[in-house]
Formats: sequence, C-alpha cells, structure tokens
Amino acid sequence: MRKLFSKSYEKQRGRFDASEIEVIGVGCGGTNIVNYMQTHGFKDVPLAVCDMDASVIEHSKVQEKILLGMDGLGAGNNLELGKSEAEKKMTNIRSIIKEYTKIAFVVVCLGGGCGTGASPIIAREIKKRGVKTIGVATLPFEFEGKTKFNQAMNGLIELATYTDAIFVLNNQYILNHHPELAMNAAFSMTNELMVKIVGSIIDFMCANRNSTHTNGIIGYIKKLFTLKV
Repeated sequence: MRKLFSKSYEKQRGRFDASEIEVIGVGCGGTNIVNYMQTHGFKDVPLAVCDMDASVIEHSKVQEKILLGMDGLGAGNNLELGKSEAEKKMTNIRSIIKEYTKIAFVVVCLGGGCGTGASPIIAREIKKRGVKTIGVATLPFEFEGKTKFNQAMNGLIELATYTDAIFVLNNQYILNHHPELAMNAAFSMTNELMVKIVGSIIDFMCANRNSTHTNGIIGYIKKLFTLKV
C-alpha cells in the first residue's frame, strides 16, 4: 500500500493524518484481520490486537498486543468471560489509545466469546476518551450454527451502542455467491474484503483519492458478489 497521507496536505485540507487513526483487532478473528493488514502494507496506521488465546497473540506481528485473561486458553465462546477479562485489563487497553488518536476502528468477528464480549467494552472505553469510534464486524457462516449467530447479533447490538458508525459483513453472503469455495478460502476472502473496506475508509479520511484501496473497492465488491451495476 502506498503512503496514505502527506502531512502538509492534511494541514491544507483539514483531513486526518494516518497516524491519528488506530485499528484494533479484538478476538481471534479480529486479530487475524489486523494481522492481514500488517502484512499488506498498513505502515502508517497504528495497529493493535487483543485476544484471550496466548498462541494467537504470540504469533501476531503487530507491535501492540494485549493478552486478555490469565490462562491464555481463550474464552470458549463465553462472551461474559470476554467482557469480564476486558474489564480487568482496562489499564492496558487505555494504554494502546494514543493521546493524538482521533479515530479508532474496532475490528471483530462476532459470534465467539472474546471478540463478542470484549469489543463493546473496548469501544466503550475509546468513546469515553472522546475518540470517534467505528466498528467493523463480521457475522458467522450458517454452518457455525444458530446459537453462535444469535450470540453475534447480541454482540452487534451492544457494539453499536458504543460506536459512531458500524460496518457489518455477513460471511454467509460470500458462500452464497461462491459456493465452490473451501472454508479456508472463504475465511481468506473475508479477511481481504474487510481489509479493503477499512483501507478505503482510511484513505477517504486522509483524502488519498488515488490509493489502490479507494479505487479498487467498488470493483472488488462487484467481482465478489457478481453484481451488474
């Protein structure tokens, strides 16, 4: 990804500098998406991840990482555990929000325990600091079951309470339009689409109309969903 933003241009146009925007991945799915950002050129935007699975945090290349919980074994789809462990690490969570951060993205794959439980808590804390908060979330595939989907919807409602805007991708749409995809390919496509969406929003905020993200997202969505526009 090319350089998102020129500081001199921001001063002239009143746009944001990329360093004033932070992206935080919560839970295993959110961490995977932010890891994808890290390896695909998001050099100017501060990135952070939070999860209860020690192995997920250990293998992340993102500089700022928070391990929630004490045993490192994950939340086991228990969103109340995800909530409580996020509350316990509030000092650590506050530390990853910079004084100069003006906008923060909370990225999460809803339906599990840590991401679904912790993301609203983290979004709430960010908003308390006067930072504009944008949620970027996915909903589970149908094969993951109704219980997980219902938990995701409950988490989405709570996350929306603490965000200024929220973007949601229902993973099932990908399989509906591309039933030939294997599961790992479908998850990879989800990651890629989410990264392009976040990148396009950031580029728009930074007035970088010529970025590959901004120019390519509409074409990518057309291709993904085979839309005729």
